[in-house]
Amino acid sequence: MFGNNFFNSNGAFPVFYNITDNDKSETKLEHDSYEVYVNQDFVGRKELITQSEKPGDVEDHLKAQGFRNFNTQVLGDHILINAADREEGDIKNNLNIYLNIR
Repeated sequence: MFGNNFFNSNGAFPVFYNITDNDKSETKLEHDSYEVYVNQDFVGRKELITQSEKPGDVEDHLKAQGFRNFNTQVLGDHILINAADREEGDIKNNLNIYLNIR
């Protein structure tokens, strides 16, 4: 009766081990989040909702809005934006809207 490959000769179920490495899975289980700063002032959080989103999307957004006098740097979970004084206020306002509509 229990002579097939799914049972030991004593009728007990075999033990199956999970050999997958869940810690290194590329499946996104929760949202990555970055704190965004403009000239050291916190403006909001950038939530990466889909796997195709990346921290560089903030820089791409600003360039698409016509801003050119800034540079960005990603350090850990921080996106640091250094903006020229004349554009600082406009960049902060723009990012405040951009980060809050997501």
